[in-house]
Amino acid sequence: MADEDADEKGRERLVDWLRRERDAHVSGGLYQVTQIRFAFNSNHMEGSTLTPEQTAQLYNTGTLLAEAGEPVRADDVVEAVNHFRAFDWMLDHVDDAVDGHLVCTLHAMLKRGTRQENDPRYHVGAYKTLPNVIGAGLSDTATVLPADVPDAMGHVFGLYAQLHDDPFDIACAHWMFETTHPFSDGNGRVGRLVMFKELLRINAMPLIVRDEDRALYVRGLSEFSSQPGYLIDTLLYERDHYRSLVTRFTQNQVRCTYNDHWSRAQVESVASGGGITNPFVRKDHMGEHRGGERRHADADIPSARKHRRHRL
Repeated sequence: MADEDADEKGRERLVDWLRRERDAHVSGGLYQVTQIRFAFNSNHMEGSTLTPEQTAQLYNTGTLLAEAGEPVRADDVVEAVNHFRAFDWMLDHVDDAVDGHLVCTLHAMLKRGTRQENDPRYHVGAYKTLPNVIGAGLSDTATVLPADVPDAMGHVFGLYAQLHDDPFDIACAHWMFETTHPFSDGNGRVGRLVMFKELLRINAMPLIVRDEDRALYVRGLSEFSSQPGYLIDTLLYERDHYRSLVTRFTQNQVRCTYNDHWSRAQVESVASGGGITNPFVRKDHMGEHRGGERRHADADIPSARKHRRHRL
């Protein structure tokens, strides 16, 4: 155990590795690959038309060639560049607490220069003023009403402040953010940046949700309260994928935990009893019973953190 602890102390934090490559302008390293893949996948999931190649070209050269006969939306280009900048800002604030200032700053950065920025309906850089849903026209999953967002986000901040490398805790904190849906638009992108940041903060393996897995991810979010395993397993799958990148580029020179074990039977039992809720979603919003008593979403789950951990 002593040798293992010494070995861990001798390794670099993953966030420091990423910042070092960024500051040294390392070409073709983990930082560059992360920037391009994160921006492409997170934006494409939300409707961006840019291809992986165009995203890479934009990052590497600052220019963009349109596909033959295919127009490029200005906002797609702006939001890709904004994601690059927001990721850098996030790296510099990894050890800051997740609070209203941090999430609103990320939102403002992601929407800077877009058509939404000066449209008062979108309230860019601040919490929403109009009700919204997740998956409009598809699942229409209810979210927290504007008046309740500050209290709901306080709950989200508390979940992240207590975060450990536990698959349920990670999925639950992200789900609470997304079902709160604090902004008029851009909630997915902000939420995924926050999740990446917080995993870096606790020295755990982060993840990039890939566009090819969007259907699994959306299903996981929509069914988390009743079938949490979908989202938990999807996020673990994405952590597996990012871990392969980290291993390839760092050759085990960073310290990073990766716990892939969770108490499936226990968690699913709590879910079946209605014990996993976003307590700030009102019962009458969208005419659905989505609320429940105000309680921690994981309140009925005893310490589930006595699990094995993989270290890189």
